[in-house]
Amino acid sequence: MQAPNVIVTDLPLPGPGLDAARVLHRVSLLARRRGGVVVAPVGADGPITTPGIRHHGLDLAPGLSAERRADSVAEQLGPVLDDLRPSIVHALGVPLSVPALLRARSGVRTVIEPGVTPSQLLRDLQPDTPAARLADLVELEEKTLARADAVIARSAVEAATLVKRGVPTDRIWTVRDGLPVRPEVEDEPSDLPQLVMVGDLAPWSGWDLLLTALARIKLPWRLTILMPSETSGAPITSRTRALRLEGRVRVVVDEPDVAVRVAGGQLVVCPVLPTRAVLAGSVVPGSALWALACRRPLVAADLPVVRAYAGPAARYFEAGSAGALATALRAVLGDPDLRRELTASGDEVRRTFAGDEADRTLLDVWDQLGVGG
Repeated sequence: MQAPNVIVTDLPLPGPGLDAARVLHRVSLLARRRGGVVVAPVGADGPITTPGIRHHGLDLAPGLSAERRADSVAEQLGPVLDDLRPSIVHALGVPLSVPALLRARSGVRTVIEPGVTPSQLLRDLQPDTPAARLADLVELEEKTLARADAVIARSAVEAATLVKRGVPTDRIWTVRDGLPVRPEVEDEPSDLPQLVMVGDLAPWSGWDLLLTALARIKLPWRLTILMPSETSGAPITSRTRALRLEGRVRVVVDEPDVAVRVAGGQLVVCPVLPTRAVLAGSVVPGSALWALACRRPLVAADLPVVRAYAGPAARYFEAGSAGALATALRAVLGDPDLRRELTASGDEVRRTFAGDEADRTLLDVWDQLGVGG
């Protein structure tokens, strides 16, 4: 019997959000090859039922935070891999790759898709973390990445960061995220000044910057912030009250139809902050992807990873500046011609996502490591 090929993630599957959609797309590609196994917690609507794919669920305590869930998956992974005896493990996250790398002598090949690494997250969450602790964590990550057979970057920005971290260039493959799947929605944006942000409470999301900027705008507007499940909108609501913006800002958690919400807006805002993870290219700008998918004008922070996805399809502002964001929003809200121009630019950029180059790249990675059979 041929050894299975395994995808490993700590995300419950199936699940909502762009991160889960990315994993499920990887799963669909694996099914197209010759099938395999997904090792992941089972989501509320799970397990995965894709033909050719076996979903190996993991027992997790209810109510775990994302960090504790990742730790629990990593702890259970070693014995699971011993039972499965895979030929290749595609791990989403540096910590989940370690059990696979420890089995390299048994012939296991490891693909790491690092995303936001623990050291980047720690720096963004706790800027005052002692330098020695960070240095140890960075060193461990770099040793892990260097041992991988292939490392997947999600943009050229992230690929450049991985080179700086010591990953050989011939082991780095860039696989850009595709646009979200969009149902049929109205192509014409609303005449009402409705703004939409798709985000979370991560230290780089920029939701507070957006509220601060909007408080300076003496124009009609309303804002909807779409948040993922297991997220509380309380911090945003509290800040809204402090800025006296209650009644103009709506927080929606676990919206089942994000596309309809985005399409109902006049423009989309991507206010991400220039944190360590963002500057490293580890964060994919979700609001930018939704704006492109739903043909809505985009106002976005001027950062390399955002430009890598949105290109000319955005009115950019100086990242981290509430004043610059307010100026950009006034310009786009007050100029229908500018909004139409941004939409047209978005159409051009969206066409660059229409091919299957990213899929071919990932399939080539697996082929070279033996998945193609």
